[in-house]
Amino acid sequence: MEKILKRFLSVCLIGMCFCPGVVFGESLETAPGVQATEIAPAPVASPDRGLLMSLLDWAGIGQTLDKAGIKIYGYSEAGIMFDPTAGRNGAGPTFLGFNYFKNTPMLNKISLNVERTVDPSKKAFDVGFRLEGIWGTDAKFIHANGIADTQTGRYQMDPLQAYVDVTTPYLPIRIRAGKWIELAGFEHFSANIYGAFGDPARAFYSYSYQFLYAEPGTQTGVLGTYVLNPQWSFDLGITDGWNQCTRDANHYADILGRITFTPNDKTAFIFTMTEGPEYPTGVGRGLPPGDNKDWWTAMDFVATRKVTEKLSLGLGGDFVNAPHIPGLSKGAKQWGGVAGYASYALNKFVTANSRLEWYIDAANGFSNGASTRANYYEATLGPAIKPFANKKFLSQVIVRPELRFDFSNQPVFAKGDKMQVSLSADILYTF
Repeated sequence: MEKILKRFLSVCLIGMCFCPGVVFGESLETAPGVQATEIAPAPVASPDRGLLMSLLDWAGIGQTLDKAGIKIYGYSEAGIMFDPTAGRNGAGPTFLGFNYFKNTPMLNKISLNVERTVDPSKKAFDVGFRLEGIWGTDAKFIHANGIADTQTGRYQMDPLQAYVDVTTPYLPIRIRAGKWIELAGFEHFSANIYGAFGDPARAFYSYSYQFLYAEPGTQTGVLGTYVLNPQWSFDLGITDGWNQCTRDANHYADILGRITFTPNDKTAFIFTMTEGPEYPTGVGRGLPPGDNKDWWTAMDFVATRKVTEKLSLGLGGDFVNAPHIPGLSKGAKQWGGVAGYASYALNKFVTANSRLEWYIDAANGFSNGASTRANYYEATLGPAIKPFANKKFLSQVIVRPELRFDFSNQPVFAKGDKMQVSLSADILYTF
């Protein structure tokens, strides 16, 4: 535990050096045009005017929605993961999470959002909300316990997000109640289709090990956000736990906190921590009995830096400590890792992306379902291509081919291999 914790804390220190705007005394004044609400934005910012809102304009409804501050938008994502070592379609031990179906085209998801955002910095009473539903192959892997988790089949639906936001007069505070995509992590379940390195980002079709195995998918509860100034914001809340909703596996709440520091419009640091009983983290019927005595500690650190107009860098680290897991002996169990990201915009049509990651499961494979303790290393390379960047609506089409190399110090992949090479690609369309 001590060795892994030291590695995680060293990542935090490296992150301070990773973003030179802080180290070398770059101005802490917010750049012109940066608002306080950018400290804690919605998980994925909607496009200004996508196809759906434009159609509503044509139908005569758009202006009414604008006056009410309501946006309706969505996206579709379809792709394929090709494993050269697999001679047939189907599933296998890839440890790639949502890209579980080998050599098979899949419609990952169609997402539809209805949203009204609120601004706590205005210090006024206001009410907002967000409803998001998805349908596709990804839905079966993101269900929260007790909601839509009894479906069968490859294609399912999921009420991914449903929450209400309330801001208060006199204080820059926002209160959120409901179900939302988790706060931790550099990557995000929603495809990063509205810009490079948002909060957080997702530049690839495949996910990092950290996102898949060291962070929750969704959380349900009450969350308060306090915007101190354009540089600092603080979140504190109580939730049902990792991936829990109308049913709670251990009938005990956990504590969620986040600190966001954006010294300028080019640099951001985010630290997120959850504390509470989380076993089991799975969803669906037939789960093992919950454990409400042993509290897990999960820490996540993210740093992003826009070095130039073309180059963006990112760093993400996770560490999870479980004092006890039923069925696993020898005391505390830990897992987590570190990932570095780079994104370079060659032009308005092509952005080159890369990710390097180290991940360790020291809990005998508990976090990812492997049969043994193992170290994992992965390198992913690929461009994000906008083939119709000059077209109004088709500019939202993004194609993301990628080449991914996975290596483990244990034979955990298909056919007892220690290495896995995969070719993947997806196509996204924002509407």
